[in-house]
Amino acid sequence: MATVLYVDDEAGIRRAVVAWLTRRGHTVHVAATLGDARELLRSQSIDGAFVDLWLGAESGLDLQDWIDEHRPELSPNVVFVTGDPGGDTAGRGPLVDLGHPVLAKPFDLQQLDQFVAAWSNSSSA
Repeated sequence: MATVLYVDDEAGIRRAVVAWLTRRGHTVHVAATLGDARELLRSQSIDGAFVDLWLGAESGLDLQDWIDEHRPELSPNVVFVTGDPGGDTAGRGPLVDLGHPVLAKPFDLQQLDQFVAAWSNSSSA
């Protein structure tokens, strides 16, 4: 089973993701802000992360930069989520060029399973 971080400022989505993934036996940590996410990443062993691109005034891309610097082994296991898949990425180009999968909100919770399954397999190797 995987240990997952879900970062999103929408409490309802966080609750749904926690319920969905814990029913499948995974451990799920949630954060509503970049500061909370960084604290969890410092203190917990995380196999993969779903990160909302826009967290109020904060950007999930800034968290990706932090992960690249402080937890580079986690970087390949970051999936972005967004309610605006065609929107601005803070000057970094189209979402498809970010080098990470992107899930458009509202997403089907089953879409999370493929990523978490891969993280489970890589953490048990």
